[in-house]
Amino acid sequence: MSESAQQLIASALQLSPQERAVVANAILASLEGPTDDGPPEIRDAWAAEIGQRVEDLDSGRVKAVPSSEAWKMIDGETEVPD
Repeated sequence: MSESAQQLIASALQLSPQERAVVANAILASLEGPTDDGPPEIRDAWAAEIGQRVEDLDSGRVKAVPSSEAWKMIDGETEVPD
């Protein structure tokens, strides 16, 4: 890996999770070629939302629920926890 790539990664890792999500999305989009994802502000907003959700999970502010439990809650078989 080139020194400039190493520096870029080091700099990117200093960003907030939301900013890293936006950067990662932009880099991935450049590899995938042209797509019709809608306006950049929509893509960036979703990338920021995903980054916030990851941060919430990592920090423990929210708890992940296995899909089998989630479906039981959706079907009314189990109560939704507080």
